[in-house]
Amino acid sequence: MIERGKVDIVQPDLSRCGGFTTARKIMWMAQQNSIDVVCHAWLSDLLTAASLHLNAALPRSLFVEHNVCGGNALQEIIKNPLKMKEGYIEVPEGPGLGIEVDEDAVNKYRVL
Repeated sequence: MIERGKVDIVQPDLSRCGGFTTARKIMWMAQQNSIDVVCHAWLSDLLTAASLHLNAALPRSLFVEHNVCGGNALQEIIKNPLKMKEGYIEVPEGPGLGIEVDEDAVNKYRVL
């Protein structure tokens, strides 16, 4: 049980907490205890796309914390980059997470 008044916000990160299933458990436990949830997606646009989908499942979503640095490998690995318009990023639509991985960029930055 989370002690009320001790935590104001939790920030599940899909790449660190155990994926969608664990993040959903964290979200619902936090909301049952009146704790705000802000998804943390600091690595790549791939992680941001996944976090946007997770955030869309929240009854009361605030925002997604994400990396806005442009032009690096972590943003280049998807073919349809996420774009912010008027302070918002739309949840990608389409198969899977709604984004397409750029295999050439992944191979370019792969460390063997």
